Amino acid sequence: MQRITAARARKEGYFAVFEKLMNEKVLTVIRGLTLNQSRKLCEMLLENGLTVLEVSFSDESSSEILHQLKREFHEKLVIGAGTIYDDTAYSRALRSNADFVLSPGFSEEIAKLSARDGISYIPGVYTSTDIQKALNNGFSFLKLFPGGSEGLQLLKAYRGPFPTVKFMPFGGVTAENANEYMKAGAVALGIGSYIANRNLFDEGKEGEVLERILKIRRAVNASS
Repeated sequence: MQRITAARARKEGYFAVFEKLMNEKVLTVIRGLTLNQSRKLCEMLLENGLTVLEVSFSDESSSEILHQLKREFHEKLVIGAGTIYDDTAYSRALRSNADFVLSPGFSEEIAKLSARDGISYIPGVYTSTDIQKALNNGFSFLKLFPGGSEGLQLLKAYRGPFPTVKFMPFGGVTAENANEYMKAGAVALGIGSYIANRNLFDEGKEGEVLERILKIRRAVNASS
């Protein structure tokens, strides 16, 4: 009975991540920020109703930043680990208490590990072959990467052959094109340096960061 209860809890947590993303429509990607800057950004996002983030594991300090943010924002923010495509990075993510993991492409290794551990996995796709592979492995909530103008056209094209897929575009998303992505069929958007901008934090322009957060919220809500 105890094993069944634990499995059920993991399953509920698995789908809760996707439900929250589709409700809030924004996943903020932290990459290249210091711990203090990451903390300030988390506070601003939380104050404005955006509670899902990713810490990109693109450098050695990422796991410590994720670990500290999980401690400080326990049960307030859902924080995952990105750029996870091998077992070493995956193990670091779990030790840092990541709520979910993402990868730039589809990784069969991460798919197996996440299924074993009951942790939500969002694989990256770009081509129709990528999408078919992800679907055949049981994944329908997918990161479309990279984005940009070509990614936007792909998103529009994929709506026909892949009607059950929930796409979350990453790369080049700003307040200026967010609404267009949502109208093209995205269920959520991955937003990195437009919000988590190291230069703005270094220059003390936190007011501009806040303004960008508000612009993004207005843009995605306008598509509802």
